[in-house]
Amino acid sequence: MPRRQLSPQDLQDIRDFAAQWGKIIARQAFGEAGPGTAVDFQAMEDVARAAAAGVAEGTLAVLLQQQADTLGTQQPCPDCGRLCTVRTAQRPLTFHGGGQLSQREPVCHCPDCRRDFFPPTDPAAPGRPRLQPHRVADDR
Repeated sequence: MPRRQLSPQDLQDIRDFAAQWGKIIARQAFGEAGPGTAVDFQAMEDVARAAAAGVAEGTLAVLLQQQADTLGTQQPCPDCGRLCTVRTAQRPLTFHGGGQLSQREPVCHCPDCRRDFFPPTDPAAPGRPRLQPHRVADDR
């Protein structure tokens, strides 16, 4: 079963791995000889920022798609339990740091309840929001 959270050591290992891609990015941006003395630090930072944004965008796109693929073709409505077909809808997603990507979000529609929903497949992690499993009682 996949872990919900990565350990600090796991995250450091991922950072170290991503840092190795810096060699490839530097070569792509400035060629085999490197930036030379005419390129200032600001330009190098711009390359690093663009690379970091691209890695973040690509990683999130793959992880979101892998997560969506685990849902299968039908999900039960959280109100009535009827099995409903999973479809995808494109929507823009802005992530930490100001990056953006177009997410293909899985969405279901229950014709009996006349509502759209996207239920999580597992219970939400502590401190994370989730959809109500049953209709909330009317307020008095």
